[in-house]
Amino acid sequence: MKKANKLLCLILSVLLCMPLSGCAQSTVQKYSLTFFEAFDTITTIMGYADSQETFDRVMGQAKDMFLHYHCIFDGYNDYDGVYNLHYVNEHAASGPVKAEQELIDLLLWVRSVQPGLNGRMNVAMGSVLSIWHDYRKEGSCLPDEAELKSANAHVNFDDVVIDEAAGTVFFADPELRLDLGAVAKGYTVEIVAQWLLTSDIPSFIISAGGNVRCGENPLDGRARWGVSIQMPDAQNGEYLDVLYLKNTSVVTSGDYQRYYTVDGARYHHLIDPDTLYPGRYMRAVTIVTEDSGYADALSTSVFLMPYEEGRQFVESLEGVEAYWVLNDGTVLFTDGLKNALYSQGASSR
Repeated sequence: MKKANKLLCLILSVLLCMPLSGCAQSTVQKYSLTFFEAFDTITTIMGYADSQETFDRVMGQAKDMFLHYHCIFDGYNDYDGVYNLHYVNEHAASGPVKAEQELIDLLLWVRSVQPGLNGRMNVAMGSVLSIWHDYRKEGSCLPDEAELKSANAHVNFDDVVIDEAAGTVFFADPELRLDLGAVAKGYTVEIVAQWLLTSDIPSFIISAGGNVRCGENPLDGRARWGVSIQMPDAQNGEYLDVLYLKNTSVVTSGDYQRYYTVDGARYHHLIDPDTLYPGRYMRAVTIVTEDSGYADALSTSVFLMPYEEGRQFVESLEGVEAYWVLNDGTVLFTDGLKNALYSQGASSR
């Protein structure tokens, strides 16, 4: 199996810091924290603080939040005393089972968002996605089509019965399984970002694999943060363009990270609910909008749409922009990104 060793789709662009102006900000400096324990990806948080002590205190709490939500949304492991996704998937078919409030909140959020995604994202497709996960892990052959179709008979999210008052989840279809891979990380990034905006470090940028969330503007004279859009299959960090943003999320979905190769063909992890096979419409799509959880859901959904459908869909949404890399390398983007892209004359100033 060919494994990608790069971060998911986005890297923070390295921008030179300008001298701080004004005595009140003269002690503010940029600090960073990197960890790998959450959501199986490298997470880096950079922020401007008045001291290393302040940064360590605030970002230590932010890291704890990431680890907390990782445990709750983990679909592969149990944790003592935690009624997480794995626990629910293992037991909810036999009757209502206790679930952590944070998991219930996410499922209710998905229930409100998912109907507006043109049927391209479904967290109840866990039975199908688990088949692809196992074959990708083994790495030498493809799933049997009959096996996929059989699993696809058990993907109705309406069969997930949530009792908010009791704090329980029940699967009316005993063969249904949940998979939150398309939303859990972005949803968590947004929770952490909202907390940071009220903390002593509202000037920050989070990079969690393909999920980037900018806070208030950097306190070094720049008006906006720079976020680079990675070139598919880049070997040395090459990027296609740079977005300059603040108080915004940037999330990319692409075919070049989690994949394996069979008979010379690449099979990635983004599965089209219509074909039950990896989407083939493009190499990557980047979504730009404020909420990181919504951006995460949209990036998966738009990646699984033909370009024309995806563009029409994105342009129908308020406050959402997109940047496509098509199969032939063509780059296209919505008009709303023109003022944010380096290639179109934008800058951090």
